[in-house]
Amino acid sequence: MAAATTFPPPLNRLESQPDNLMGSSDPADVADLFPGKMNGNQDEVKAPVSNGSDTKQILTGTEKEGALPPLEVGSKKNNKGVAWYHTSPRDIDPITRDLLGDYSKVPSDQLEQHVIAIREKAWDVYPYPCIGQFLFLNLTINLSPYYPTLLSRLRDEKQKIFDLGCCFGQDVRKLVADGAPSENIYGADLYADFMQLGYELFRDRKTLKSTFFPTDIMNEQDLLLKGLNGEMDIVYLGLFLHHFDFETCVKVCVRVSKLLKPQPGSLVMGVQVGGITGDKKPIPIPSGGILFRHDIESFSKVWEEVGAITGTKWKVESRLVKAKGFGEKWQIEGTRRLGFEVLRL
Repeated sequence: MAAATTFPPPLNRLESQPDNLMGSSDPADVADLFPGKMNGNQDEVKAPVSNGSDTKQILTGTEKEGALPPLEVGSKKNNKGVAWYHTSPRDIDPITRDLLGDYSKVPSDQLEQHVIAIREKAWDVYPYPCIGQFLFLNLTINLSPYYPTLLSRLRDEKQKIFDLGCCFGQDVRKLVADGAPSENIYGADLYADFMQLGYELFRDRKTLKSTFFPTDIMNEQDLLLKGLNGEMDIVYLGLFLHHFDFETCVKVCVRVSKLLKPQPGSLVMGVQVGGITGDKKPIPIPSGGILFRHDIESFSKVWEEVGAITGTKWKVESRLVKAKGFGEKWQIEGTRRLGFEVLRL
């Protein structure tokens, strides 16, 4: 146990890796493979929402002040003709089917209808592409080669993890289903309604002991977020960092580093939209906000700057992978899923 807090734990690999791996820690392997060209066409919030129906309302002033501004009512919000709105899931990953069946007890003949009903409510909260394409059904945390070690840290060492930008908390449920104590898991999102919908999706409001609350990572006055400073062993960032340009991403990662325990082995891990060739400037996206796709080299550069600012050292492992929802016709050619683990040394 003591060694785990003194030395960074090993990155245990899964037995099988994706056969469509497109990148590694060496940017020279992938930088010139593809050209980067277009491919076509309230102040009152609910928090912290724990597991009971007696959740109290608190004021944080963060829900409406995120990096992605709310859409105007009657404009894009209700536009279901956009390329990233699918009327039904094209297929549901077997792992997610098992999670909704075994963990949430959703009957198999009702599963698709259940998922669509939740998605329709979520679309009215904010029409992210991951909502429109049902990509929230594609669990991501379990895809990391570090996942076996992560589970060991959570189950055996009772460490704490914070899922920042958790949406419905789908990866939280995967961890719990795989044996992680739910009381040691925290989740936050800009929109409290997504986390409330997570209880509906997974039918576990009375049983899940995880703590959820709305937050804006850029709001330095958020007392809820400040309360976690130095408390987390692991921070998970799923489909989150691509919403920020390079300079802002550095600021966000500096803020994230403050949430971690100041010791070797503290870990940041996640996935985001990436690219074979990284973007030089942010790209406005139709759903609102921006997209900034890192490649292997630029993502490592982010953590070099984080280290310089904070006086810390980090080991970065990352990979670019072809995956469902990454490389759609309406996206920029060369778009890939960027998975990463950043370990404090």
